[in-house]
Amino acid sequence: MSDDLVSFLTAIPGAAYAAVAAIASSGLTWWLGIRTLRSTAQQARLKMIEEMAASEQADRNQFRQTLMDDMGQMRALQKECELDRIHLRGMINANEKQISVLKASAEIMQRWLDFFRKAETTNPGTLTALLSALPIGPIDPEWKP
Repeated sequence: MSDDLVSFLTAIPGAAYAAVAAIASSGLTWWLGIRTLRSTAQQARLKMIEEMAASEQADRNQFRQTLMDDMGQMRALQKECELDRIHLRGMINANEKQISVLKASAEIMQRWLDFFRKAETTNPGTLTALLSALPIGPIDPEWKP
């Protein structure tokens, strides 16, 4: 059997051996090239994913920081509005007190005016005599509110 194999192999010309060796070499080279190409593509894909993840994380961090800054500004504006509201409430309360005092003063003046008018109608000339004794200017007897 080994003689048959040796005789068979010696019967094949050297060009056939060279062709078989070339085919085997090119097939192995092609297989190694595909494997290297796949490995390179996988590495490039992983690198791109890492870069995208880092960029996305940076964008998220920037958005989060911007959001926190905006919320801080909104809180500051809210506090400022609360202080303004408290200040306005104080001013309204002071004005309402002043209005109450003015209403009371107007009511007292109206009562005095009614009192003097009643006195003038019951005793004509009494009001004029009374008012002329006061250190104020001349009184217009024709004046009516």
